[in-house]
Formats: sequence, structure tokens, C-alpha cells
Amino acid sequence: MNSPGSLLDTKNSFGWLSIGLHWFAALTIILLWFIGQSIASQSVEQIDARRSLHITIGLVAWLPLVARIAWRYKSGHPRVNGQSLLTHRLAKAAHSSMLLVLVVMLISGPLMAWAIPDRSSLSEFAFVFHSNAAKALAVLVVLHSLAALKHLMFHEDETVARIFLPRKDDVQNEE
Repeated sequence: MNSPGSLLDTKNSFGWLSIGLHWFAALTIILLWFIGQSIASQSVEQIDARRSLHITIGLVAWLPLVARIAWRYKSGHPRVNGQSLLTHRLAKAAHSSMLLVLVVMLISGPLMAWAIPDRSSLSEFAFVFHSNAAKALAVLVVLHSLAALKHLMFHEDETVARIFLPRKDDVQNEE
């Protein structure tokens, strides 16, 4: 039996590690998105301070975000009881898309920050990728949230509950 404190994912349930990494990533990405979007609307005196805040939070969060991506690919994607194979594959594709866009941001952000002083073509190239990835990630996060709300309101399944607490009655998958 899976204890309420199960750290690792099982066949049908996220463990505390996945749940913690998910919510850390969600909150960090939302915070960074809002700070990033506000940079251009600041006064000239505040632009550097806001950019520095965005870069600092991004650098502090970089390793946990990479860990989140690596863990999801290593541990797989638990399937909701009663979920069709097609729905499971669509959910995996949506999650993989979000993680792939996040990878683009995790690479382009530091490239852009390190190249800022000389405004090189690398900086401009990274900026295009970073800003477009931010827009794509925002759309994917909204779709992800709407899908969660759909499950919460219209389906009698455990889709939303499982990202808050691991299942108690699942047999732990050690692999």
C-alpha cells in the first residue's frame, strides 16, 4: 500500500516529489511571467531593476525547474484510473509541450542575460526565442488550467485531486 507520504510516483498517482516540483514550477513560472511582462512598462530607471529581479529569480529557480523536467521524463506520466488511452496520450503531449517550451526558456533566458551588455546578435536571437516561448507557455498554461477545471466541474475522476495528494491505495512502483 502507498502511504500518504509517498515520495515517488506510482502507476496511477503522483508522489510528493512530483507534486512539490509541479507547484514550485507553476508558481515560479507565473511570477516570472508577470515580472517579465512588466519590464517594458517600467520607467527607464526601473527597467534594469525589474530585469535584474526577473534574472535573479530565474537563476535561483533554474536548477529546480530543470529537476522538474528531468523527473517528469524519468518517472513517466501516471494514468488516471478510468482514463482512455487517447486522453492519456493527449495529456502527456500537452505536458510534454509545456516542458519543451520551458526548456527553450531555460536556455534562451541565460543566453539573453549573459549577452545583454553588448547587445549582440546572440542576445537578440535569444530574446526572440525567450519572448515567443513565454507567449507559447502562457497559452499552454491557460489550456492546462482550463482542462483541469473541465475535469473538476464535468468529470467524476481524480484528475485534479491527484496533483494535491498522492493516492493512498496505490501500490508503489519502484522503477
